[in-house]
Amino acid sequence: MFKLSIFLAVAGFALLAASVLVQPAATPQPMPTVMAANANTGRALFLSKGCASCHHHAAISGSGPLGGFDIPDLSAPRSDAVFLRRWLTNPTAVRPGTAMPTLNLREDEITALIVFLSQGQP
Repeated sequence: MFKLSIFLAVAGFALLAASVLVQPAATPQPMPTVMAANANTGRALFLSKGCASCHHHAAISGSGPLGGFDIPDLSAPRSDAVFLRRWLTNPTAVRPGTAMPTLNLREDEITALIVFLSQGQP
């Protein structure tokens, strides 16, 4: 019985060591690079989708009217990523009657815009 216990302990240790030592290779793409690419894509989308014609953002010179309108300045957004994702997916579902159009954004575009907006001022 003692020999069986030692054998099982050694076998368990060998399996544990093998599971730690034999890990699949991770894709070497550092997170800051991904975030920077998304921020650049988000900035481009902010311009191309017309966001800058209504919303001011400090990173975009000449963006937004800001005078007398109830349109948020997006230089320092007050909303979290979950709300922004819902809002950018379908603004009228979140706030019926809003002037914000539904932009028919893809998920990757929404993510890129959220990353750009979360960076705040340059």
